[in-house]
Amino acid sequence: MEQIFKFEQEAGADRLIVMLVNQDASEQVDAPAFLAEIGRDAAQREAYGWKVISIGSVPLRQSGTAGNVLFQSGGQYSTQVAVMVVYARDLADEGAD
Repeated sequence: MEQIFKFEQEAGADRLIVMLVNQDASEQVDAPAFLAEIGRDAAQREAYGWKVISIGSVPLRQSGTAGNVLFQSGGQYSTQVAVMVVYARDLADEGAD
C-alpha cells in the first residue's frame, strides 16, 4: 500500500479542506488506496459532525514511455496526485438535542 500524506486547512468556522497526497514512487497512482483513505477519514470525522461536500483531484506528476510523453499520444499515467476533500459542519445542529 502506498503512503498517503494528509494536510488540513480550515476554511471558515464550518468548513475544512483536507488534502491527500501520495508519495511518488514512479508507479501508477493506487486509486483504491485513495478511496480507502478518504472513506476512513470521512468516517472518523462524521462522529464530530463533519460531512463531505466536495472531492477534487489534481495530478502532480505524470509518467509514461518516451514516445507517449514526447508526442502526447495519451499513454501517460499519474504517479503522484493530490486529492482535496471539502468537509462542512452545520454548527446550528450542535447542542440541538
